[in-house]
Amino acid sequence: MRFFNTSGPCIPEEHYTLMREALVMQGQALVDNGRFFTIFAPRQSGKTTYFQLLFRRLAQQGYVPVWVSFEGMKSADSVEFYTLFGHELQRELKRQLPLVEESIRTPIQFQSFLEGLRGQTDRLVLVIDEFENAPDAVLSDLLHTLRKIYHRRQCYALHSLLLVGVSSLAELIVSSASPFNIVDQLQIPYFTFGEVQALIEQHVNETGQPFDAAVVREIYANTQGQPGLVNGLCQHLVDVVVTDRSQPVTMQAFYATLKHFLTERFDKNILNVVQKARMKQDFMLQLLFDDTPIPFTVNDPDIAWLYANGVVDNVDGYVQMPVPLYSKALINAFRRLHHPHRF
Repeated sequence: MRFFNTSGPCIPEEHYTLMREALVMQGQALVDNGRFFTIFAPRQSGKTTYFQLLFRRLAQQGYVPVWVSFEGMKSADSVEFYTLFGHELQRELKRQLPLVEESIRTPIQFQSFLEGLRGQTDRLVLVIDEFENAPDAVLSDLLHTLRKIYHRRQCYALHSLLLVGVSSLAELIVSSASPFNIVDQLQIPYFTFGEVQALIEQHVNETGQPFDAAVVREIYANTQGQPGLVNGLCQHLVDVVVTDRSQPVTMQAFYATLKHFLTERFDKNILNVVQKARMKQDFMLQLLFDDTPIPFTVNDPDIAWLYANGVVDNVDGYVQMPVPLYSKALINAFRRLHHPHRF
């Protein structure tokens, strides 16, 4: 029996999963064309699920897709970084190729390894997750090395590269000063209303437990399709509030769930957004409690930070919080700061 997933990437055999075929095809088209591209979006936005679905498609097409992560590497020196990077890369490659492990301790050795690997494959698709955690000391050389490989792809095993991350990845990669201005961007949008319906329908079809149509509408209205919140609300509704599969999920159950999320639950999506917002406290107080509209521009560092971390978005040219569940939680979190003498 599958279930609504609230932790880690969705596995279609275990979790209710939107396959997002059109989006996967966009990614495959970029890979087919040998492109280097990025996905940067807030956490719990479905990035990891997306590229794992893309991996399934690519493996069927004869590619060698490999995933590594820079998580926890921010404080490493250059030798430590390349040693760990090389180890992860070769460990994953050995799952698919008869590989003899080599020492990788410098950018030149990394480049040489990919050149030698071409004798076994020219279809390597490398995904680097948490890319913004590359140590500052190696970042420039690493980007220059990847750029050099891109311009002479016929000499290397690396056919396509996907960099995945949040927040500062956008600034690292697409700024005019970046040596990596060869890169494309792939957006991973929140679920549409139709996709939220389709996700819930998987549960309805597999368990026979119906959702009132109003509940589906309210789930979308309060989350705007944010994947982590959609799955979180649905999981709480069916696993905590309405556990009897013969009973429908009603608006009464939804109101109880919404109250729980706003006042009782330590939800990682909401906590992350509130934490990020508190790092820009003065701006958030203005946004939440001042009626003066704020024009949207990523040239403002506060706006750029909050946008990259999923707190705000560009709505008709102005800074707004499009996810109502987030905005309600943020108002609750900042109200005491705005009216300190009322408490």
